[in-house]
Amino acid sequence: MLKKSLAALLVCSALSPLVAIAPSTFAEPGYGGPRWGANLENLNLTPEQRQRLQAVRQQYQGQMEQTRNQLRTAKQELRQMMSGNASEDQIRSKYQQVRQLENQLASLRFESMLAMRGILTPQQRQALATQMQQRRQGNRPMKPQQ
Repeated sequence: MLKKSLAALLVCSALSPLVAIAPSTFAEPGYGGPRWGANLENLNLTPEQRQRLQAVRQQYQGQMEQTRNQLRTAKQELRQMMSGNASEDQIRSKYQQVRQLENQLASLRFESMLAMRGILTPQQRQALATQMQQRRQGNRPMKPQQ
């Protein structure tokens, strides 16, 4: 059971950077997973859309940063417990804390993504989905000529 939990922890740690929408003008280290910034720039966002996207980012940034820090600390503590003399119950408890923080961070990212999605028009969403699919396949779209 403990081996399965540890394997799951390692997999979750590797996969924890989930998708977050962050225009490149806001994309700084630690805001989330893969950036949509380059793709958003190709969507001809209005100044109002850019401003609204910035507001959403600011709304979630503090919570996400705090949760990321708590998660980083909890994972470090779990690693120390695994190599130390902590009991199995203490390790399980810490593992549950890590899982809870991972879920909390994933929920914040998802809510942020939904809020940003609501700012885009249906055409922009479709164009974004196409661009992201191309990026996943390694066919990065060229920037539009100006």
